[in-house]
Amino acid sequence: LPSKKYGALVAALPRRHANLLIQLRTNHVPLQTYLARIGKVMTATCPTCEEAPETVAHYLLACPTYGLHHAVHFRPLGFSGRNLSTLLNSKDAIRPLFTYINATGRFRAVFGDLAAP
Repeated sequence: LPSKKYGALVAALPRRHANLLIQLRTNHVPLQTYLARIGKVMTATCPTCEEAPETVAHYLLACPTYGLHHAVHFRPLGFSGRNLSTLLNSKDAIRPLFTYINATGRFRAVFGDLAAP
């Protein structure tokens, strides 16, 4: 079961945001690696940079296609903005995380507009 800390983290989030956050945390999010694992696509390679498998860590921290978005949206978090655990578990990171996700438009087809809560 989710911890009390996680419950407090998602308590104020809209359902769509909380749903995507749990998917990101469990790696069951519609990125190429997961879609390839369940047989929906042929390759796990990132469709934007075509350099590496598109995992949660690659999408949030390493994809060169979204490099400008990384710099702009995660800068207020300082060094911790380069840590996947912080991005997915910190109350301070929720707004920059969803601003980043909305700016990249990566999940817009599935979740619609994900403006920061």
